[in-house]
Amino acid sequence: MKNPTRNVNKLLAKAIRIASVAFENVLDRGDVPYVLHCLHVMNAMPKNDAELKIIAVLHDLIEDTEWSFSDLRSEGFSPRVINTLDLLTHRENEEYERYIERLSVSPDATLVKLADLRHNSDIHRMKGLRDKDIAILAKYHKAYDFLKNK
Repeated sequence: MKNPTRNVNKLLAKAIRIASVAFENVLDRGDVPYVLHCLHVMNAMPKNDAELKIIAVLHDLIEDTEWSFSDLRSEGFSPRVINTLDLLTHRENEEYERYIERLSVSPDATLVKLADLRHNSDIHRMKGLRDKDIAILAKYHKAYDFLKNK
């Protein structure tokens, strides 16, 4: 009999590898490897939910790389993972407030986005604060409050 925990943990290892390769040469605004952000969000998820950790480590993959949902399906990721990543993917020309409202229907997407917003709002990750950064932080704060009170 197959061990479902072992299988999902193998998929988690695969997800970490996918994120590491996809963001291999990408640095964040603080000149730190971007994959560390993905791992930070992943580590903010409950320890006993490997699928949620998969979602978290891949949360920016579709939006920021050439990976597609079809690619992830072919790698064996579950409908829960694919559907939640779809909610977490900010579409081109989609208003940010609409995006936040759209993902808020899912407890999984909300939990991942809250962790993402907390980490993205950490000013220690930035090299100085410009007016543009202050505006982004205000936008993130508004989204965080909305999701936290949902």
